[in-house]
Amino acid sequence: MTAFATAVGFGVAAAIGTLLRWRASTALGPGGTLLINIAGAFALGLLADTGDTTMTVIGTAGLGALTTVSGLLPELVRLTRASPLLALGYISLTITGAIAAATLGLRLV
Repeated sequence: MTAFATAVGFGVAAAIGTLLRWRASTALGPGGTLLINIAGAFALGLLADTGDTTMTVIGTAGLGALTTVSGLLPELVRLTRASPLLALGYISLTITGAIAAATLGLRLV
């Protein structure tokens, strides 16, 4: 893949990832963000053994935009205001769920 094609793919993948995250968090609130982060971690685990270009375009751009912390933090702030204990559970579930999902993805390849 040429550098130009990689750059175009990077931009397209980032745009798609961002739109999917926005749609999920808008439609499902904190639950959507949680699902997106866990699904993205799983997909990154599946991509671990792919080539550099694939990981750059899909992993870094697409899944990086999909699972970005900028989607997680606003949800965490809202939950903290409502209930610090709920926020603690949310961030704990996000981290442990993402690690478990990434581990599963790695084991499947």
